[in-house]
Amino acid sequence: MGYSFYEIYITALRAFSGMGFPHGSDEDAAYIISWLELNNLQGIKKLTNSIALLDNQYNGITNIKEADEKIDLNHKSVLMKGPGIIDYFESLLLNQDKVIITLNNCPDPFLLLPLLYKVSSRILFSQLIFYYSENKINIHQVTKNKTLIGKKNKKKYLKKNQAEIILSNQKNISPIKNIERQITDQSIQENLALALKPNIKDWNKVSEIANRTFVPESEESRNRGAGGGDDND
Repeated sequence: MGYSFYEIYITALRAFSGMGFPHGSDEDAAYIISWLELNNLQGIKKLTNSIALLDNQYNGITNIKEADEKIDLNHKSVLMKGPGIIDYFESLLLNQDKVIITLNNCPDPFLLLPLLYKVSSRILFSQLIFYYSENKINIHQVTKNKTLIGKKNKKKYLKKNQAEIILSNQKNISPIKNIERQITDQSIQENLALALKPNIKDWNKVSEIANRTFVPESEESRNRGAGGGDDND
C-alpha cells in the first residue's frame, strides 16, 4: 500500500507529538523524516530505529558558546537538537562567509541532510561529512538545486558519532567525485506525484505511536453518539 507525502508527514508529526515533542519541534522532526522518505532514504525506518532515543525524552536545548566550538550532543538525536543548531549557525552567515561546526556524540548525523536542504534556498553551499569506515567518510553536499551523496577517502580524522558541517556563502570548490545519489528539484517533484511505500512493519509502529494523540472515547461520548448532546452543554 502506498501513501502520499502529506500522509507520511502528518503521521510522523502525530508520532512526534505522541512521544512528547513540543509544538514546532514536532513539525521540524516530521519534516526531516518525511523528506528522507520522499527521497527514498528510508525516513520511516530511521524513525522506528530511533524510538528508544526519542520516546518521552525530548531535550532540544544545546549550549553553544562560540561558532567554532565543538558541540557535544550527549548522544541525543538530531531530531531534537538539529533544527536549533542549524538555525543558529545559519544566522551567523549574516556577518561572515563560512561557518564550520563539529558535532560530537551525534548518534544519527545523516538526519542533518534534510535540514541542510531546507536552508539551501538561503545560502550558497553546505556540506555534511561523518564516519563511514576506518578509511572512508560519508560526504553530502547541498546547493540550491542539487543534493549530492557520496563517499571519499578520509583526509581528516573523524570518529564514529562525530560529524562536521560547513555552511557557506561561497561556491563549492571541491565537488564530490564519486557520486552515489543525486537529488534535484525535478526528482523531488516527480516523487511527490508517486505513492510512497515505507516498510509496513515500520509504518505500523509509527502509526501506533501516532494514535496516542487521539482522545480516548469516554462513556459519555459513546452514549451521546457523534454529534449528540445539547447545544447548550
